Amino acid sequence: MPTHLQPSLVLLLGGLALCLLCLVCLLSLLCWRRTARRHAAALAELARREQVAEDVHDSLLQGMQGVLLSVQIVGQRLPPGSPERVAIEHLLDLGDAALADGRQQLLALRRPSPADPALPG
Repeated sequence: MPTHLQPSLVLLLGGLALCLLCLVCLLSLLCWRRTARRHAAALAELARREQVAEDVHDSLLQGMQGVLLSVQIVGQRLPPGSPERVAIEHLLDLGDAALADGRQQLLALRRPSPADPALPG
């Protein structure tokens, strides 16, 4: 009789091994899906933060442009060549340079990085 039970025992152990393998595969798939969801959530948060950064830069640039225009109007009321007007014109030049730098930074935020081939561009 012990020889009769041996094939059944082999089938039982093989079936258990197959079930264990399926369980390991299922657990691996579930872990992978959870990791993929976390990665997708992190990418969505990054995209949201980048949009906020773009909006802040844009708002600051527009606000600064308005201030510079107001200062320019005040400066034009001063006599040409006066020390005050020269100082305001110098400040306007500094403001224009800062605006140009800000615009470059904003454009860099909006363009995908050439170092990241995963992004369409």
